[in-house]
Amino acid sequence: MAATMKFVSFNINGLRARPHQLEAIVEKHQPDVIGLQETKVHDDMFPLEEVAKLGYNVFYHGQKGHYGVRC
Repeated sequence: MAATMKFVSFNINGLRARPHQLEAIVEKHQPDVIGLQETKVHDDMFPLEEVAKLGYNVFYHGQKGHYGVRC
């Protein structure tokens, strides 16, 4: 049997205001990879430690003036 991976794409509409929603997604779906859209946070303000506590590595590229996408 082939190994499977679970991917979740989530339009969070402001990550710093909704960490509880990200935690709920992780608890319910236990994804291997999460793609976050509309994080609305500058790179220097991204809550890396909070996401790391959920067991994820963070890769991101923000653009000033855009809502931002994080994986």
